Amino acid sequence: MSTDKGELLEEKKTLKNYVESIYIYDNAGVCLTSCGIKTGDLDENIVSGFFTAIKKFGEKLIPGTVVKSLIMSGHKLFYNNFVNITFCIQCYEDLPNQVINYILNRISNKFLEGYQDYLPIRDGNITIFSDFNKYLLQFMELPLIEGLLEEFGYKVQSEGVILFNENDEKILFAKVPEEYSSRKQISMSGMLINFAKKLSSEYQGGDVNSIIISSENRWICVSKRDYIYIIVLFSKTKNIELNIIVEKTEEILDGILKMLKIEILK
Repeated sequence: MSTDKGELLEEKKTLKNYVESIYIYDNAGVCLTSCGIKTGDLDENIVSGFFTAIKKFGEKLIPGTVVKSLIMSGHKLFYNNFVNITFCIQCYEDLPNQVINYILNRISNKFLEGYQDYLPIRDGNITIFSDFNKYLLQFMELPLIEGLLEEFGYKVQSEGVILFNENDEKILFAKVPEEYSSRKQISMSGMLINFAKKLSSEYQGGDVNSIIISSENRWICVSKRDYIYIIVLFSKTKNIELNIIVEKTEEILDGILKMLKIEILK
């Protein structure tokens, strides 16, 4: 099992399976660059102007607010607003909101890292931004779940993340130190949460979705939905709020299950 980068062993679903278009435009509605999956013959500046008009209408309708999203039949528009620039994603309705925000933040940070000094545009020349279109095209080919789990592990300062399908005994994703990568160790996590469910049932404690284990050197959080579970390892040397660990672990698991289109028994 690879320890240098996350490994996704299921069929890789990329961003373009979920995202229709990405637009980056300035406050005047001028499109700086875009990446359209199903744009047809639409002029990108007309589309950007439409997005800008929606944003300005929302600001006038409720002063002091900023439009963050627009939900349409089967589709969503999500915005990431900055002083001189706005990032917009058009995607399918079933893409979880936390996933959309992850994508927006990745794109926004990358763009501002390279082009912050060129904003706002003063001479009308936008050719300098054309190279970012190449990045967007490459980004759309990335395995989405792998990126999400990498980002999730980084944000919660974990030492490792594992996603496991108990029915098929398949590791869907794993990024852990080599010494914790055996199937025996992973399977034991599933046995542990099943035991916790039986114990809770005996004491009429209700269903168990997550457990957190304290050892001498580590915290181990396991969350499960039917036959899919996630294991996250944390060093005890880091300052971590345990309720946040459980909340974020369950949140990322629920988002991944939606994207995998796995039917979970309620």
